[in-house]
Amino acid sequence: MRRVALAICLLAFALTSAAGGGALAQTAPLSCGDTITADTTLEADLTDCRSNGIVIGADDITLDLNGHTISGDGKPVRRCPRRQPCDMGVFNDRHDGVTVRHGSLHGFGVGVLVGGVRGNRLVRLSSSRNQYFGYVIADSSRTAIRDSSGNGNPRPDGDGLGVFMSHDLRIVHNSFRRNGQIGIHIEDSTDNLIRANEFVHNGDFGIFVQADGNQVRGNRCVRNGTGILVGPGSRNVIAGNRISRGGEGIAIEEGRGNVIARNVVARTRRSGIRLGIGDPPIGSTRTVVRRNRVIASGKDGFLVAKNDRRALLAGNVARGSGDDGFDINSLSARLRNNRASGSTDRAFEGR
Repeated sequence: MRRVALAICLLAFALTSAAGGGALAQTAPLSCGDTITADTTLEADLTDCRSNGIVIGADDITLDLNGHTISGDGKPVRRCPRRQPCDMGVFNDRHDGVTVRHGSLHGFGVGVLVGGVRGNRLVRLSSSRNQYFGYVIADSSRTAIRDSSGNGNPRPDGDGLGVFMSHDLRIVHNSFRRNGQIGIHIEDSTDNLIRANEFVHNGDFGIFVQADGNQVRGNRCVRNGTGILVGPGSRNVIAGNRISRGGEGIAIEEGRGNVIARNVVARTRRSGIRLGIGDPPIGSTRTVVRRNRVIASGKDGFLVAKNDRRALLAGNVARGSGDDGFDINSLSARLRNNRASGSTDRAFEGR
């Protein structure tokens, strides 16, 4: 099902024309499916849209929802016309410099989808209860989403935000709660900043990175399946995050030259910080794990799988681990100045 959802979204990104009614000026009343080409302020809710809400039709315009809601009918579009987008709350295909702000969207396939754009801003939005994604940003650059929320996009396919084939995005001060699968999914994208966001009770992962060269800094993750998972992905920095009460804290499963630094992981059910996988035997290469604290993990504080290669663990602390403080199965891993106390089993296992 998840592959189907991604295919639907990626098909929409490739479109070169948008569906909807005629171009509207700011003073015209809006209806579901209309295309706007000027600054527009929503004066009333748009409800029970059978397909699209609003389609962006020009560069350098602002859609101000003005505190109002755009809602779909909650039903999938069965027959979408060829080469036309369907079931999007707000849809922007290749229009730069657009701002969408201050309102709510729900009941669509995707709440907000922007593709092939530069310099867009999504500000003070709530996108919830959509079938696939609260937001999608694809094939785009220098675009920001801030002070917004993507909550309650349900199982089996719901994510808060999907980022695909994009770079130089700023994703800051947002909330992603109770999504069926993932809070934020970053795939084939680079040089993006994910900072000071909150991820709570997402079914699979708070943040899932399948990409290179991204910065994940200062986020808060609570009660997710896994707080932050990278793999495959290289040269990502995971720093200064606080993760608690989930299944697992931080995991780097595959990639080269990732950095995990100055994070605090507390009261996870499984390992606090993990490198590689035992079964199937997969590992990362040259991961640096530096100055992290893991407190009261259900199993190992720090776990390095056998097939992980040349990891460096330096200056880390494990306290009150349910199994080992440091369980190091890789012969090529290097350890410097790490400390473990109060472990149920051993402070250091395998070295």
